[in-house]
Amino acid sequence: MTNDELCLECMSNLNLDEIDETKQTITSLVSQAESVIMNAVNNQVDLKDYLDDRLFVAAVEALTTQLFYDRTLENNLSLGVQMMIVQLQARYFNNSGGDNHGNAKNG
Repeated sequence: MTNDELCLECMSNLNLDEIDETKQTITSLVSQAESVIMNAVNNQVDLKDYLDDRLFVAAVEALTTQLFYDRTLENNLSLGVQMMIVQLQARYFNNSGGDNHGNAKNG
């Protein structure tokens, strides 16, 4: 999946019209959601690799929807998004750029 396809899918899920202002808003929210999830899971993994993962896409869609309705995340991340992040953390645990013993990669 591409980032553009993800944005269009989010717009469709939210039943939004494809007008420029809406596209800009959703594109921004998708980018924010991707950043939040990637930083919570493993920011050493490329976005293109994450976009091939249906669980990551589902988490981005869920967080984008949450951000659309509550930009401040006043009530924190939803339990569903938290659950998906935990699953993604387990899946991408060994892709940290370090070794399999918890040691960070040295410069």
